[in-house]
Amino acid sequence: MLTTNNNLYSSDVLAEAFAQTIETMAFMMALPVEDILESPCEAVMVSMDFKGPISGHIELAAGIDVVICAAANIMGLEQDDPLAREKGVDAFKEILNTTCGILLPRLASSPDDIFDVTIPQSEIIENKNNWQNYVDQPDVIMMDIDFKPVAARMVISR
Repeated sequence: MLTTNNNLYSSDVLAEAFAQTIETMAFMMALPVEDILESPCEAVMVSMDFKGPISGHIELAAGIDVVICAAANIMGLEQDDPLAREKGVDAFKEILNTTCGILLPRLASSPDDIFDVTIPQSEIIENKNNWQNYVDQPDVIMMDIDFKPVAARMVISR
């Protein structure tokens, strides 16, 4: 298995694709982390697999407040909407899907390369300890959205 920190597959490519997506879709800025950011009490992780000339797995994780804010910006709903949480998870899945759409052509070796992707899945990261365990993995990259942490991870398998 190859992770984003090896050879051709730079974590910068994933961070750039995510930053472009979140800025365009949700009008939010993903910046490099400069300070220690407080871990969220509850977070959402979305993930999807891809297969093609290069195969792998991509994940995004963020606190539920960031996810709801993104959904509010994308869908024009109020953050206190009773469906904001559910719509937030759906919006975060779409952010991942779009991130993959930007990222995968950058990983391709030819313009003719075709990738098959799975439907994004979601899971809840229930507490700060679980968040910390997730982000402590060596191949997780961290970004800052409004002084809140967002994590991303890409694992490449040949």
